[in-house]
Amino acid sequence: MKIVFIEPHSSKVNVYSKIPMPLLGPVYLGTILKARGHEVEIYNEDIRPPDYRRLRADVIGLSLLTSTARRGYEIAGKFPKDKVIMGGVHPSLLPQEALAFARQVVTGEAEGVIADVIEGRIKDPIVRGAPVENLDLLPFPDFSLVKGLPPKPLLLPVSTSRGCPFDCSFCSVTLMFGRKYRFRDPANVMKELEGSRARRVFFCDDNFSANPRRTKILLELLSKSGIRNWVCQVRCDAARDPELLELMSRAGCELVCVGFESINPETLKAYQKNQTLEEIIRAIRSFHLKKIKIHGMFVLGGETDDRNTVLETVKFAVRQKIETIQLMILTPFPGTKVHETLQAQKRIFTKDWRFYDGQHIVFTPSRLSAKDLQTTVLHAYRKFYSLLHSFSLFLSLRFRDALFRLIGYRLLRQWMRQDRDMAWLKARAVTVSGAEIPGETR
Repeated sequence: MKIVFIEPHSSKVNVYSKIPMPLLGPVYLGTILKARGHEVEIYNEDIRPPDYRRLRADVIGLSLLTSTARRGYEIAGKFPKDKVIMGGVHPSLLPQEALAFARQVVTGEAEGVIADVIEGRIKDPIVRGAPVENLDLLPFPDFSLVKGLPPKPLLLPVSTSRGCPFDCSFCSVTLMFGRKYRFRDPANVMKELEGSRARRVFFCDDNFSANPRRTKILLELLSKSGIRNWVCQVRCDAARDPELLELMSRAGCELVCVGFESINPETLKAYQKNQTLEEIIRAIRSFHLKKIKIHGMFVLGGETDDRNTVLETVKFAVRQKIETIQLMILTPFPGTKVHETLQAQKRIFTKDWRFYDGQHIVFTPSRLSAKDLQTTVLHAYRKFYSLLHSFSLFLSLRFRDALFRLIGYRLLRQWMRQDRDMAWLKARAVTVSGAEIPGETR
């Protein structure tokens, strides 16, 4: 059988539209099916969209995030419904909604059931995937299946663990992968890395240093391998361990993506982040002492946030010399505690999933209007990603930092052109391919 997986394009203001990187889920599933003798193609619309007029397949697999769900439903409408299967985070959270556009929806981790679904042994409309307990049994993802991916990609994802025991109120990770950590053996990870053709590796674990002892073993192996210039996601608590920091630096960690979330102590408590502002500052200084760059991620719009919170966040990032930042607007993803609270209070004013990308406001905040939050975040971005800051970094011979600031500046201008009228603030229920996605109004 011929199976084609499609990942819909991301938001045009999303950094991954400039540095395309395929989701791991479809690649794992495609690799499993290829090993069973099926013909497999994977398309990521940000890398190379398929020619839908000529595309022929026995099964179309769509992997959707919440922000790409509407585009995914549009793609599904191009094919007979009995050929379409959906999976990914959004269908896992709202399987009945996704089922209106597909013959089957696979929720959760699909590696253990995908062959039975594709080959017809499981015919249930909604198929519950089970967590993969032994991640070392998964095949190494075959990125050659991704059409249009360069021979030596700029960045490729590598997963060394799944799950997260933390319970941040806005996060959907635990809904998809559970609260139990599962880890790959460091030797297994190294074997995959040795065959990687990427110029840089992105360890896409939600918390790369979740098990410090295991992480240190992996870092020792990395430092001996010659593999350098990799990126990972960590919490602030990684910086408390001097030995871990030293090993990260020695093993070639170029940048850490850190979920600081907020500089407002009350908001940190509400997010259930289990970290303080003092810990955030110490972490920044510790990473910088080891010459590790920081991509700081903040979530704005909590119940105790106001306009000043947003502006102070940018001042904080500049003062602490954080290299790049991501100012995410609080987004009530289905199934999260934030969604349940805002839904009960009738404060969600649109469920047009295109705007659930962390860059658009979709609910009424507590201490300022929706439009004020949106425009203030935009203003904050403009202050951080300014041409003046880029030029200053260039003169300081920090060429790569200057380049990323320029990329941010260009993305910002694109965003401003795209959303000039902020029409989504007036959005109501939307209809895609004849099936209604319900929306709230105020």
